[in-house]
Amino acid sequence: MVKMFYNMRILTIILITMVGILNFTACSSLYSPTKGVSYGDLSDIRKIAVLPLDRARIKPGQDKATCALVDTVYDVSEVPKEASLALSDVLWGLLKNKARFFPVPEGQCIGFLNAIIESDVKASQIRLIQAFGKELGADAVLYGIIYRYRERQGKDYSVERPASVAFALYLIRVRDGKVLWQYNFDETQRPLTSNLFKFKLFKEAGMKWVTARKLGEIGLKRAVDDLLKRF
Repeated sequence: MVKMFYNMRILTIILITMVGILNFTACSSLYSPTKGVSYGDLSDIRKIAVLPLDRARIKPGQDKATCALVDTVYDVSEVPKEASLALSDVLWGLLKNKARFFPVPEGQCIGFLNAIIESDVKASQIRLIQAFGKELGADAVLYGIIYRYRERQGKDYSVERPASVAFALYLIRVRDGKVLWQYNFDETQRPLTSNLFKFKLFKEAGMKWVTARKLGEIGLKRAVDDLLKRF
């Protein structure tokens, strides 16, 4: 009986120690805080032009890209045009009943998005966005770019390679070109056994392996929720 009590006590100590280690790990290297960042007051922003999501231009063999607006580095892959169109529709759908937001059809953006990506000068990119916003009578422009869109290889409950998506959204004030808010989404769905702290993502995915489009939808919903709560 004494031996059993002793063994139970040792087991309890081990469990408490393990929980402590897990909590510490979760609060440090494995815990991922919100990826939305606000840089200024949004109270005076009444009209926001929402551009179609752009695609990063990837050179053959290129596996990294840096956003020229804020110097964030992403792992990249070729992004199909159909993907940007589909996720743009998702973004507009999430904002369609929000009075201050209005979508800008792709036809109005011909040449504009290409000019932004092809320019290497940050100030030139900002000036282009400002000029476009002024033309539309907007207080700010919501600009986004997709850096990675890799489709899963497999099915809902069994995959050889999971979906992987990376994009960034920026809210840029037209008056002075200041980035007021940004959101970075960079996710590759992984097994729960490899990282229990990704349970939220699996829950949002319906506890199955999702397509790249579904993963992008999850990211855009998170981003829009983060943006709306800042007004």
